[in-house]
Order: sequence, then C-alpha cells, then structure tokens
Amino acid sequence: MELDISTRLRHLRDSKGWTVSEMAYRTGIPKRTLDKYMAREGASLPGLEALSSLSKGLGVSLDWLVFGVGGPSGAPTELLVNRSATAASLTIFEAVMGRLSKQYPGIYENEELLGLSVDVWAAEIGERAMEEARRLLERGVTREDLELWKQSRTERLVEITQDKASRILSS
Repeated sequence: MELDISTRLRHLRDSKGWTVSEMAYRTGIPKRTLDKYMAREGASLPGLEALSSLSKGLGVSLDWLVFGVGGPSGAPTELLVNRSATAASLTIFEAVMGRLSKQYPGIYENEELLGLSVDVWAAEIGERAMEEARRLLERGVTREDLELWKQSRTERLVEITQDKASRILSS
C-alpha cells in the first residue's frame, strides 16, 4: 500500500464496506471534503483537527492514518499487551504458587489459588491490561507520558527494594 493518507482512507472505506457518506457521518467532516482527502491524484491533506476527527470517527490510530504505522486500529497493540501480560503473569503466578504451597498448604490446593487456576488468574490480568491499554490509546497517551510513567515506576521500585533491604538488615 502507498504511504499516503488518501490511500489509507480509501483502503479503510473499502475494507469496511463504508460509503463516503457513512464516513462523513462518523467523522463530522463533509462528504465533499472527504472526497478531496481520498482523491487518487492531488489529494488535499487534512489539518490537525480533521486528522483527529478522522481518527476518532473511523476508529483508527493517528499513527496508522498519518504514517501507516501499525494497523488501522489499536487492536494489535491491545492484543499484544494482553498476550504479554498474560504470559508474564503466568510465570509470576507459578513462582508465587510454588512458594505459597510450601508455606500455606491450604491456600493453594489442586493447582488453584482461592478457587481459580493459575491460567485464569493470568488471563484476568491480561484482560485488565488490555482494557487499560485501550483506555490509554483512546486518551492519546504519548511516548513521553509512558517514559515518565516508567521512570516514576522504576524510582518507586527502587524505594520499595531499599526499604525491604533495610528491614531485613535491621532485624
């Protein structure tokens, strides 16, 4: 696929089976203007407000619409988050369950914690992570926002680790 907005808009229209009128209704952008954005030659470039309306109204990411990065929606990102969180949670839960079964035999019975299997706990965390990813994508979280969050989280984990080490050393 070509790397321009008009091609991506036409592809989206065709793949969803939409008419330009339906796209106009979804975005609040006049049909005539959308026709200009989707022209095969000499297409007009939408401004920032129009790009935002296109993204929100058509349910596509700005990254895809403008740069062709990723897929037309946040779904691949959300599914990647779900799969990653589920896999990471499963590994952690298996380690925790191994320790719990030795220390508290009653809490972990028949490979279940509080009546749920490790797989169910991990899947639930994956689903919640996916929902949070969806909310962040809808809010338009930026890379800078994520980097600040990561820095803050790292600082907090260092504090927790230092506090725990101090308690262990002082006892």
